[in-house]
Amino acid sequence: MGNIIYLILSWGAALLFVLIGIYARQRKKPMWFWSGIEVPESKVRDVKAYNRANAKMWCVFSIPFWVSGVVEFFLPLFSVVMLVLASTLGLALIVWYYHKIEEKYIVK
Repeated sequence: MGNIIYLILSWGAALLFVLIGIYARQRKKPMWFWSGIEVPESKVRDVKAYNRANAKMWCVFSIPFWVSGVVEFFLPLFSVVMLVLASTLGLALIVWYYHKIEEKYIVK
């Protein structure tokens, strides 16, 4: 039963990140990153490419959460380690990658 709950929680988080990615890709205005602070359209070189990069970032971030849910059935401890790393190191990587997106698409 615990495996099913873990699967639902990890896949729920993964689905949330994918939905953020889909939303980012479909936006006409620039997608914000985390805190909801609007990115002025006038500061973005190519809004479509900027949003596409944002969408890719969120979808890639969801992958360890999808995998962790399945791995739980075979290697529970490894699955938890994977989820903790995705939630900590992964979060640091997503912040770093977003800064790379900003460097590429935001006019200073």
